Amino acid sequence: MPEARGSVRLIGGVVLAQICGMLGSATFASTLTELAHLWRLDSTHAGWISGAYFLGYSLAVPILVALTDRFDPRRIYLAGCMVGALAGVGFSHFANGLWSATLFQGLAGVGVGATYMPGLRILTTRLGERARIRAVPYYTTTFAVGSSASYLLSGWMAARHGWRVAFLAAAAGPLVAALLSAVATWKTAPLELEIRLRRHPLDLRPVLRNWQAMSYVLAYGGHCWEMFAFRAWLPTFLLFAWHYSGRASASLPVARWSMLIVLVGVPASILGAESANSETRSRNIRRFQLASIALCLGGVASIGYSLGLTLAALLAYNFAIAADSGALTAGAVVSSRPEDQGATLAVYSLVGFIGAGTGPLIAGLALDASGGFQSLHAWYFGFSAMGIGSALAASAITLHPMMPTEQGRPALRPHA
Repeated sequence: MPEARGSVRLIGGVVLAQICGMLGSATFASTLTELAHLWRLDSTHAGWISGAYFLGYSLAVPILVALTDRFDPRRIYLAGCMVGALAGVGFSHFANGLWSATLFQGLAGVGVGATYMPGLRILTTRLGERARIRAVPYYTTTFAVGSSASYLLSGWMAARHGWRVAFLAAAAGPLVAALLSAVATWKTAPLELEIRLRRHPLDLRPVLRNWQAMSYVLAYGGHCWEMFAFRAWLPTFLLFAWHYSGRASASLPVARWSMLIVLVGVPASILGAESANSETRSRNIRRFQLASIALCLGGVASIGYSLGLTLAALLAYNFAIAADSGALTAGAVVSSRPEDQGATLAVYSLVGFIGAGTGPLIAGLALDASGGFQSLHAWYFGFSAMGIGSALAASAITLHPMMPTEQGRPALRPHA
């Protein structure tokens, strides 16, 4: 019983910490329209700034997450929280255009790279096998919960006090995350770090040879392309839809609806992961991705009918996007060897966030090339660019049953 209570404290504390750590994740998206006007940014410029967040993540994650195979992930997590807080304060005080905003968004991405997957590694190195797999989908929902809270917090703060205060308020989240993670891991030690590595912790070649894990890795890249392109442009599209319907002041309603639409990803991710096992995981993931492709233009197509129908279509689309998130991560974890889990999650995150950095940029380019984000016609091309992510993911996961495991070992443990 004490061990069970310790597991609950650990999982609950780390999950709550990561939600707080994500409170700055949507601040730029929530203030994009205002900053685009203030700094004379077009859609491509905005895509570059959004993409810098994921570029920073992608540069940091191969090194920092791979090192969790050798060092306690808690150390890396706490350092990442400090970097995230610094990025928010820096954006608030010093950002004044394209390049400075890109710099601080990139730094914010480094902070998330040092916390998101290292936070998962805090759990996987301290929990038993069954608890570890069950904890994965609940932990991965922190991205949706934290992002949705960020939309609400950022939108409310920007409307009341201006965009600089919104970024400053978001910087407090990583500081709270550092405190919560320290409390959650108090007097706990990693269970797996005693495994003696037969490779350098930054040698990722065993992961690249594990084709079962790589199918989830590549699918995650497509998943992140679509999910983060959608989140980056969601407030801007909602503002367009709000004005298109003839309504006036929209900043706070847009913030609230952005939060609700992203928040629907939480039950979607949990249900998607809980409905999958070793036999059905890849098949279910592929179904969710095909559903995303079918729904990606629903919000734009419904805009001429009613705002309520548009909101319903966006809720359904985000549900389909998020439904495979937890299942993909669980698949990557159970397909990897214990001594390679950090390296596997490093490659997984790197490929995912390369997709996450590319998706918003390609969507921005598509918008610019077809008339800009004030054009209904352009939004068809923008959402089509988002849907490319699910098409890529579905292609990758379709190859999963045909891929051999590394050195003939079974990819999935029977009890996973």
